[in-house]
Amino acid sequence: MKEIVAATDGSADSQAAVEEALALAREADAEVTFVSVFRPPSALLGDPLYGRSLQHGLFEARAAVDTAISQAERMMVEAEGEVLEGDPATEIVRLAVTREADLIVVGSRGHGPLTRAIVGSVSSTVIRDAPCPVMVVNDETAKARTEEVWA
Repeated sequence: MKEIVAATDGSADSQAAVEEALALAREADAEVTFVSVFRPPSALLGDPLYGRSLQHGLFEARAAVDTAISQAERMMVEAEGEVLEGDPATEIVRLAVTREADLIVVGSRGHGPLTRAIVGSVSSTVIRDAPCPVMVVNDETAKARTEEVWA
């Protein structure tokens, strides 16, 4: 394994995915590309609300990627970051294809089946469309790895 794409949005679940991707990259001597995807606001908002909303989305996405890259530097794992605009699942898969990723790591918010059916699931769509294996991580996965390391 040489290339891991890890999605982050700054949430606790995506932080667990970042930590898992870094641990795997360190074990496999792989590189990580962190990606944060934001959905652009509707142009119907009009100025200046559209501009502020767009700027806020970019700021949050960049902050999530920068935080992940800082963690990678502390762990001495080679990492890059991408901030993309559009549908998160589509852009994550597209980046994995471009980077010829060996693995995609995404967080899961743990929505139940009803919520997933209504609002969809980024992780489900990535699993369905990915060109490589996908690891879906939540806080429990991260806790299990931490316990395994310290056991």
